[in-house]
Amino acid sequence: MNDKWDNRFIKLAEHIAFWSKDPSTKVGSVITDNKRIVSLGFNGYPKGIPDDDLNNRQNKYAKVIHGELNAILFSKEDLTGFTLYV
Repeated sequence: MNDKWDNRFIKLAEHIAFWSKDPSTKVGSVITDNKRIVSLGFNGYPKGIPDDDLNNRQNKYAKVIHGELNAILFSKEDLTGFTLYV
């Protein structure tokens, strides 16, 4: 991959970070296979869990899933050799 594509995917991860409802920490991630986007993720609660207590740090830390893990969980394929941008 070249710098142009790396920069694009880093910028995309930064943009996706804003999708997080976490008021204090926003993390976005992009998984790619060469120039193909495989999966996206941002930090937040697992699917189906209400996220109305993100301001409560103790509850948040017990439930939150990192953006990288969310991207991996939603990828639905073997990620060997792929690139993760955070």
